[in-house]
Amino acid sequence: MSNFLEIYDGFLSEKKSGEVLRVFESLGEVATVSKDQGLPYFNKGRRKVCTSLTFSFEDSVNVCGPLLESCLEAGLEAYTKKYVFLKEINKTGGSRWRICPTYNIQKYDGEKEGYFTLHCEHAAGYPFRMLAWMIFLNDAKSGTEFPYQDTIVQPKTGRLAIWPAAWTHPHRGVTPNQGLKYIATGWGYFLPKKRNDSLHISFDGRHADEEKINEIVV
Repeated sequence: MSNFLEIYDGFLSEKKSGEVLRVFESLGEVATVSKDQGLPYFNKGRRKVCTSLTFSFEDSVNVCGPLLESCLEAGLEAYTKKYVFLKEINKTGGSRWRICPTYNIQKYDGEKEGYFTLHCEHAAGYPFRMLAWMIFLNDAKSGTEFPYQDTIVQPKTGRLAIWPAAWTHPHRGVTPNQGLKYIATGWGYFLPKKRNDSLHISFDGRHADEEKINEIVV
């Protein structure tokens, strides 16, 4: 019986992963601001401590998007081939889904950093998420734990994991984190449906990934 957590290798080479990391590290000044100033509220209670930058697949200037997108497309093709219903629901007007245009690249450095708290990707602040994905960008020592699936996804350069965003798949980083770990993370979204009355779909405005969803099922 499947636990809906799938792991794929071979879709992103070490060379291409290295190119992504070079871009990320070249933005070091911005990344430092992101860690020291952008995350302190979120880090209360040591939930998550890392350097994190948000990118967009729609940004044609940045090399990261095309490299990661090719890996993700290959993984999603394999995932939806196994779970065919994900293709079927896209044929109906009320349940179509897409990959979110924005994604994060994160760097965890040493034992003081990590995602310490068990969490899932679908929550009140993220009501449209239905899938989550993660690509390991280096051969790190500390992976990601899925306790309900009795699984620890071990880091390997280019390794892709895809799973449901729901409460059934809570996860956290293996801590204490050892050494450097680089990951790219993102989501699949159900497209919100516009109602026929005077009420309109609106986002809470706090999350860059949701602000980028510009398609609505009519």
